[in-house]
Amino acid sequence: MLYTLKSYIKFILTSTNEHGVHSPFVFALLTKCIYKKRPIDKKLNAHLTQQPKNTSQGLISKKKQITLYKIASYFKSNEILVVGKSKKVATIFSLARPTSCVCIAEDFFEIQALEKQFDLVYIDTTNTALNPAALFEKTLYKTHKNCVFIFEGIYANTKNTKAWQDIIASQEVTVSIDGFYWGLVFLKKGQEKQHFTLRL
Repeated sequence: MLYTLKSYIKFILTSTNEHGVHSPFVFALLTKCIYKKRPIDKKLNAHLTQQPKNTSQGLISKKKQITLYKIASYFKSNEILVVGKSKKVATIFSLARPTSCVCIAEDFFEIQALEKQFDLVYIDTTNTALNPAALFEKTLYKTHKNCVFIFEGIYANTKNTKAWQDIIASQEVTVSIDGFYWGLVFLKKGQEKQHFTLRL
């Protein structure tokens, strides 16, 4: 808990918004997706209003659910993988992309058994004992160059943060975003390797 708090203070002091971004790709992601104000979709709104007002530990906040909805919609993700015990997240992705296929896997064996090429991979590092960097390597070969990875809980503990540093250092990663609660990774070929610390 103390580690997460210290990490958050450091994040606040070093993070920026779209005005500190010099990548057209990331700037568009922020201004046309994450930061863009728009009416909440009726199905998503109905889903959110059914939830209790007080979010207990282990449940994802409504704001974060809306952001995940925006990301899946923005990238038009059709093949989505959720790693971990995150059925709520899988539901959000299904609402964002009703015609998509959303798979849930909880371990290496379940990931290996999936014969798909994913557009979006969400890895909940807070609900698994598996190393996030190892999960990244395992799922990497089931994706393509336009896939987006979302890592939940990169500052939950020192182990997760170390894994996050290993992930963004990977030669396969060209663009990475530290959003504190989430880490986003992109594999866009032919693009200069860049890392951003952004308030999402």
